[in-house]
Amino acid sequence: ELRCTSALDERSGAYYGLGQARTTLRPSLLLCTSGTAAANYFPAVVEASEAGVPLIVLSADRPPERLGCGANQTTDQIGLYGNKVRFFANLGEPRGDAPSLRAARRVVAQAVSEAMGGKPGPVHINAQARKPLEPVPASAELRSRVDAILDEPLTQLYRVRPLEPVFVEQVPPLVLDTVADALDSAARPVILCGPGDLRNAMFVDALDELAERSGAVVLAETTSQFRCWAKSRALGAFDAIWRSESGRSMCVPDFVLQLGENPISKGWEQLCEAQQIRRIVVHPWKWADPSSSAEAIVQADVGSFLSALSGVRYDTARRDPDFMAAFEWAESAVWDEVSAILDGAGDALTQGGAARAVLDAVPDPSALVLGNSLAIRDVDTWVPPSTKLLTVYSQRGVSGIDGLVSGAAGAASWVERATTLLIGDVSFLHDINGLQLASEVIGPLVIVVVNNGGGRIFEQLPIAKGGDETWLSYFTTPHDADLAGAASLHGCQFRRVSTVTGLQESLELAYAGEGCSVIEAVVPAQSALNQGRDLLARVERALRREGA
Repeated sequence: ELRCTSALDERSGAYYGLGQARTTLRPSLLLCTSGTAAANYFPAVVEASEAGVPLIVLSADRPPERLGCGANQTTDQIGLYGNKVRFFANLGEPRGDAPSLRAARRVVAQAVSEAMGGKPGPVHINAQARKPLEPVPASAELRSRVDAILDEPLTQLYRVRPLEPVFVEQVPPLVLDTVADALDSAARPVILCGPGDLRNAMFVDALDELAERSGAVVLAETTSQFRCWAKSRALGAFDAIWRSESGRSMCVPDFVLQLGENPISKGWEQLCEAQQIRRIVVHPWKWADPSSSAEAIVQADVGSFLSALSGVRYDTARRDPDFMAAFEWAESAVWDEVSAILDGAGDALTQGGAARAVLDAVPDPSALVLGNSLAIRDVDTWVPPSTKLLTVYSQRGVSGIDGLVSGAAGAASWVERATTLLIGDVSFLHDINGLQLASEVIGPLVIVVVNNGGGRIFEQLPIAKGGDETWLSYFTTPHDADLAGAASLHGCQFRRVSTVTGLQESLELAYAGEGCSVIEAVVPAQSALNQGRDLLARVERALRREGA
């Protein structure tokens, strides 16, 4: 009953499995030969470890006597991934006796259990074998022995914390009361939703109920799963608001309940630096507090905790009505300025305009995969909360640009609807081999590559302000790559556009077809920098006028 996929590139194959696991919430199994093959899995293993995604690596290895003597395709694979795996086992050489076979079966059960445990992540099983490696018929006696052991009942593992999201964890009353009291004692409470996995989407109703009963303002990033659903009441412009001095003055919460990963928002980071705000973080297993200022960390399933918290009775008379009114006004003001900037660009495609056009065109429902660097930030900045039912995937474990095409292909291989990947040009070029796997997806899988001629996020960082222009290129890595050639290598449909209308038409054609389509959206090199500065200046002026 295994669905088997062959990847030309082990690194690409590992990210493909990672994308599948993000979708199914079950580990994919990665198989490889000895030597550098297993090492090429390492980037995806690191991402899986930091993001809490289950993954199983089963690596082939040479026998012990071949190690350390210059034998071909041999390196020490014991503990290859170090502390990045939740579990490691070296099976040693195959043995046919009943205790060894039973132990091998138990090791597999342990590996799967640890991959899907309270702190999910990657596991590694290393299997050594001597030549001949070719399949040979098993004796009737060995086959009988193996079948008998496989027929034995598996050891049952009982956990206090259930793995299935359909079950609701029991939240201890003391923990629930602590968080509820903190929320209820605040005059200006905020529920801040950072990146989270697909299970969050099952609890949009619970978040809505909590916001209604408690009078808290809900702020959500796109990757939280709480921003793109019909019943979501989340506000989405808080990054731009808090990046302005006026916004950090007029929209200051006195308590923040953070759900999931630390938010990507630069504005939130600036607010934390400027204000001491009482904060409690809820995450299934991670200590998600890079500012080291949280009052408490609650390690619980986010959805289960929301369900329990939404049933508490709150005294909303304590809330400051001006705070919610100010936030809602600022939210509206930001999206007015966003529309003015995008409308002002006309039909010419820009960095922000590309993100807006893609999100306007994605089918409802569908899956959305966001690349790192600018892509994930562009959606939060230029696209308001939506009633579309979107499941959103991102690689925020270590926020790398590698394997994004492969990961999207892996997700699309299990999604029974359209999948869209919004990605930058450098990220796309970094994972061209992923197009081999993307080309096998029935789809539609639509890859929109925003080509601004390099990694333009670095133009917005301090490195670009006081540095020498001659070495800025080592950060932005400009290129003259022909993306059409990359797409044609694996038979993917390709279109190049430079207007909003062209992008809209290309998206419509891509969603109407099957398979993988690559759309290169060419934008001016500095449109991200210029539009971003323009937006922040406009927001500052608008909020200053309101404050006055």
